[in-house]
Amino acid sequence: MCITILTVQEIIANKDHIFLCAKAFREDANSLMYLLAQRFDFDINNCGEWPTSVFETNHHNKGTLTEEWTFYLHGAHCRFDNSKTGQIIEVCYTEKPEFGLLNGFFLYTYMQTTDKFKNLAIWFQHYTNVYDAIDILSEAGVLTKKSGRISGHFILAI
Repeated sequence: MCITILTVQEIIANKDHIFLCAKAFREDANSLMYLLAQRFDFDINNCGEWPTSVFETNHHNKGTLTEEWTFYLHGAHCRFDNSKTGQIIEVCYTEKPEFGLLNGFFLYTYMQTTDKFKNLAIWFQHYTNVYDAIDILSEAGVLTKKSGRISGHFILAI
């Protein structure tokens, strides 16, 4: 498989679409995590590890959040899957209370599974290009990065 590397100019030309996708990802990630906290009655701001209430109500770290959403806890991450649309939102729990961690792979998966952004995923061709876009757009001032708790990962600050 030959991966096309996107140029800085190509990424800058698509900055508005990339920004809208990153913003939507952030909003969806935060919304689902707050819903999880509400459903299992824990305070996102004051807990360390995944709360026991979440682990006790799921099977093999998997559970049902709503009629449409399931969750899967693995390490510091929580993967949300929408059973009706196929949308996938991967969240890094350690960045609480902000869950819009911009990881190139997570954001690319979001693009691939979110109808509104599927064309952007096709344009990117591979998740490694998303990492480059995050770096380029932060250098250009389109995205603002702040260091996260995990080395090499950044949170979009809007």
